[in-house]
Amino acid sequence: MRSHAVGFSIGTKGYAGSGYESLYPNVQDFWEYNPSTNVWTRKADVGGSNRDYAFGFSIGTKGYIGGGYNLTTHLFVADFWEYDPSTNVWTQKAGIGNRVYAVGFSIGTKGYMGLGYDGNGGAYPIDFWSYDPSTNAWTRKTDFPGMGRENPAGFSIGTKGYIGTGAAWSIPALSDFWEYDPSTNAWTQKPDFGGAERRNAIGFSIGSKGYIGIGDNMVSPYYLNDFWEYSQ
Repeated sequence: MRSHAVGFSIGTKGYAGSGYESLYPNVQDFWEYNPSTNVWTRKADVGGSNRDYAFGFSIGTKGYIGGGYNLTTHLFVADFWEYDPSTNVWTQKAGIGNRVYAVGFSIGTKGYMGLGYDGNGGAYPIDFWSYDPSTNAWTRKTDFPGMGRENPAGFSIGTKGYIGTGAAWSIPALSDFWEYDPSTNAWTQKPDFGGAERRNAIGFSIGSKGYIGIGDNMVSPYYLNDFWEYSQ
């Protein structure tokens, strides 16, 4: 059993790892899923330390995992790692600093990460960053205009990125939904997520559609099982 893991896809394969298991504070194992054979294969452990609540995305033929929290040391994890499936090797890259409960996705040749919690106390941060693998550098972009939050869902469709749901300090579950356009470095609020307010939802895209579902909302029913499709 596993929770708080992170995953991404590269080509025709899916990848998932790290997170929390009931018998261990954190785990570091990493797995590849092949849909053509319906088989999971263990790969090299995620670089750095054990962690949960990390963020991840893929760019081209590489995958990336960073941030998180180590329940053994009770410390934030600030490092950032690149995975190459052709060599099954993790390489450390430029970090973004302490960050848990963040959201990540990629658009074109860049990765994006924001929101979550940085351990500094006070309100959740609203900063938003772009990662360029060609220069191994993070660049700050326009701040997220909604409330700072933890555990939002996100995905990208074509040339746009989307973030919605999550939880803020005083609000246990949110349903607002936003679009990011990297060509203008601007955010636009879109119609709210179609289901009930929630946090800890999953988000991904397939072709020209985005999907958000499950999660929890701190009220009855606490755990949710509905699933929604978004069209631009």
